[in-house]
Amino acid sequence: MSDQSNAGGYTPMPSAAAPGPAVRGPAPGSVVTAVRLMYAGAALGIVSIIVLLATKATLKQQIADNSPKLTAKEVDTALAIGVAFTVVVSLIVTVLYILLALQVGKGKGWARIVTLVLSGLGVLFGLAGFAQPAPAASRIVGIVGLLVDIAILVFLLRPDSNAYFRGGAPAA
Repeated sequence: MSDQSNAGGYTPMPSAAAPGPAVRGPAPGSVVTAVRLMYAGAALGIVSIIVLLATKATLKQQIADNSPKLTAKEVDTALAIGVAFTVVVSLIVTVLYILLALQVGKGKGWARIVTLVLSGLGVLFGLAGFAQPAPAASRIVGIVGLLVDIAILVFLLRPDSNAYFRGGAPAA
């Protein structure tokens, strides 16, 4: 009985083992700092919700002053819709920051890209927020959030961060 896999008397070459996942070193300081800032941004999201709820009366007065034709019921409705929308968006962004921070810390490039986009949008919305009247506490939280987003962008775009997400050794 002849062995068909050994045709011609030659034993086939063994196939090469599939390459394993790339071994990634520890995250450089810039990535670690960005991850910490992302957690700070998540905490700031909760603080912003608390500040929003604490300043509802001021916001209600601003709505009434800026739209004198609205009835008291319409002002209450506008406030309720605005607060509900802001709370939902803040909670979503807070959860996203936490989930993304976990993945950025693991060197996931897609998480870095999403974080860069969200932080970039945060900078744009933070700057646009200066055009709107806001209670002092909200303004302070907004400024801190803007600075956190700028810092995240800076740290995730540093050369050692770029090398880490490319899978190479961090730049010295």
